[in-house]
Amino acid sequence: MENRKCIWKKGENSENTWMCFVKNFDLNSAADKALTKIAVDSKYWLYVNGKPVIFEGGIKRGPDRHSIYYDEIDLGEFLNQGTNTIAILVCYFGKQGFSHLDSKRGGLVFEMDINGTIICSDESWKIKRHPAYVSADENDEKSNFRLSESNLYFDAAKDISDWFMPDHDTSDWDNAEVIEDALSCWGSFNKRKVPQLKDFGYKKYVNSNELKGHKTKKKEQIKMKLPYNAQITPMLKVTAPEGKRISIKADNYVDSLYDTKSVMAVYYTKDGYQEYESLGWMNGEYIFYEIDEDVTIEELGYHETGYNTEFVGSFECDDTFLNKLWQKSLRTLYITMRDNFMDCPDRERAQWWGDVNLEMQQMLYCLDEKALLLYKKGVEMMSGWTKDSGYMLTVVPSGKDQFELPMQNLAGIWGFWYYYMYTGDASFMPQAYEASKDYLKLFKMNNGLVVHRTGSWDWPDWGENADTAPMENAWYYMALDSLINMAELLGKQDESGFFIKRKKDIENSYDKHFWKESFYYNKTDNKKPDDRANALAVISGLAGPKKYADIVKVLEKTTNSSPYMEKYVLDALCIAGYIDKAIIRMKKRYKEMVDYDYSTLWEYWNQDGTLNHAWSGGPLITMSKFIAGVRPLETGYKRFEIKPYLGDLTNVKCVVPSAKGLIYVEIYKSADSYHMKLKIPKGTEADVYLPVFGEDKYAFFKLGSGEHTLKPESL
Repeated sequence: MENRKCIWKKGENSENTWMCFVKNFDLNSAADKALTKIAVDSKYWLYVNGKPVIFEGGIKRGPDRHSIYYDEIDLGEFLNQGTNTIAILVCYFGKQGFSHLDSKRGGLVFEMDINGTIICSDESWKIKRHPAYVSADENDEKSNFRLSESNLYFDAAKDISDWFMPDHDTSDWDNAEVIEDALSCWGSFNKRKVPQLKDFGYKKYVNSNELKGHKTKKKEQIKMKLPYNAQITPMLKVTAPEGKRISIKADNYVDSLYDTKSVMAVYYTKDGYQEYESLGWMNGEYIFYEIDEDVTIEELGYHETGYNTEFVGSFECDDTFLNKLWQKSLRTLYITMRDNFMDCPDRERAQWWGDVNLEMQQMLYCLDEKALLLYKKGVEMMSGWTKDSGYMLTVVPSGKDQFELPMQNLAGIWGFWYYYMYTGDASFMPQAYEASKDYLKLFKMNNGLVVHRTGSWDWPDWGENADTAPMENAWYYMALDSLINMAELLGKQDESGFFIKRKKDIENSYDKHFWKESFYYNKTDNKKPDDRANALAVISGLAGPKKYADIVKVLEKTTNSSPYMEKYVLDALCIAGYIDKAIIRMKKRYKEMVDYDYSTLWEYWNQDGTLNHAWSGGPLITMSKFIAGVRPLETGYKRFEIKPYLGDLTNVKCVVPSAKGLIYVEIYKSADSYHMKLKIPKGTEADVYLPVFGEDKYAFFKLGSGEHTLKPESL
């Protein structure tokens, strides 16, 4: 951005400040193009000539501690010949959180180029603090410290309705003030990497019609049902006397494990008919309106928004349980995407890298290419914050605590190469490589193995009896493998010697220290192997195929893992060739979640914690990657494999997004044979395996792009 004038009202930097900006200007002719750049701390809503154009623009801070993102949009189509009005509502959080670093300065930077005419933020803008956003009720609990977003309190009697319309009189408003030190607080400007939010529009709750015309005779709690767990801004249409309170909370407002609170909204009525939308998003499957007496409900509804991506992948089979689990995994993934990939959308909204690594693997089987941008933005932030901290943080942007969880970070480094294999996109690789190289050097080695690094939180996984040493060494080994591959890709093989030696040292030492006749184990007090440690030995390649049968016995009967590490246990079973046992385990472990009448998956195996945690969605990958059997063999799906496993299933239909286009797989079992229909994208080739009926073997085909039908006559 060329313009660097940040405007605000001096002294207005308290928590949860809402500021209105208006700029009127004339154009001699219509504008074909009006390239516009906007930066704020923290969020904004943009209106052009009274029309809403951007809903919740802006991204929480920047790719490192000393930067901020700006949005770039073309407003040409919204401008007219003659007088035009730009109106912007800016919300300044003024609060630290796990997903936001507070700059201590609210502000707006605006720059619009209309055929060489520049409209920018300066003292000519009119400004007014929105009077209807009032202080919190002292009797209410605040949103918990992990969130940068606050509860919203709106007093309709103080509203300045239609302030954003061209004919609204702003003559008594103040002129904006240039905040000289704001940009030193914000740092450098970086263009937004992800699309603006997807707007699903206004919707009515499932049971909205049942409440129409209802008048409260006493304070009532009204339970409104959403069709699925969604990110929404709640809305209302009521008739009431002035001063009645309506509070709005989602069903997951209280975190049962930590007893912490998410965000809520409170609306105080004006006299008569009124409509309101609370702009602070919340999520859930039920929204509760607690309404004072003497309020008539005309309609309750909501505005759904979310990350701008499409559900292009799919999985269907003749097993209802598996279908429900795949769909719940998808819904859980989507509800944990917005400004960033997050662990959960209610308690934290934070980008924990262990969660992101799993979300990345899931998105590659179900979402379009716009989802990739959110992962790349996350890598950019992880790399940027590493430069500032001197070590790799697990949570970025980090406004509250500087978390380092080494094993989550190692999983993330392994994930860099995993992502590249699927997409062929190496644009982020230089940043990722440098951050990874520096981080892996921080680990010490002794006797050919990693010396345990505790980080700021010594956490391998939730659940009991984590066997940390073999887990950590396997993760480090996998991260080394990724780094060595990155170095070769970037032409930096000369830097790999140090890491290749470490990888060989672990290869030579792992079995000597951890293999105990029939499983991997490190502890000496008892011999109870851990499913996670043994799974990682398989995934890393440290356990050879001769050990698979013994390890699978451990994975069949040991269930220490949380939903976070369960994905890796399922992977190990499938890699070892026991997909049938992976399905059995998956059905057993996820039964309660699938049977429960909720569209998303839980943080834990019980209902403690959040009911929407993306690290639980690993089965989506298991089904698409191993049951449908679609996975890349060469970078970016130039060559890939289709090797389905049906077991007791009679049919599977799967669509997988790839860097080359959608891959379609349909396989079904008749009375005495298997039939397969395929669509292979242009510019690719597939190694296809058709199961041979009644035998434990496959017929092999090498197929090019196009549509194909395989059946027994093809053998």
